[in-house]
Amino acid sequence: MHENLKSFMNDPWWFIPKKMSEFLNEELTKELSPKHILYGKEAIAVARREDNDDAVYWINELNKYALVHLTYSKENSADFPKTQLVTLDELEEYCKKVSKEYEE
Repeated sequence: MHENLKSFMNDPWWFIPKKMSEFLNEELTKELSPKHILYGKEAIAVARREDNDDAVYWINELNKYALVHLTYSKENSADFPKTQLVTLDELEEYCKKVSKEYEE
């Protein structure tokens, strides 16, 4: 399903194996407060950045991807972890921009 991401995800992005996906899914669940936009929704980690704590999750219920900056701590605010919901096209644009900056 997410094979189309491979066409535009270059360094510093990388696809993650199932074990890492499970870890990131659990981490996100730990961090979310009941006020957060992703709370109670199934989020499946599909990719992450190698140079920071950003991860890409597929949110089937919303039919969107979520760019999430994990904090590795329990949050009490709807604002954290910082999350941006994006379409596939928006994700592609963002990932290409990050990759270009990473190369410089």
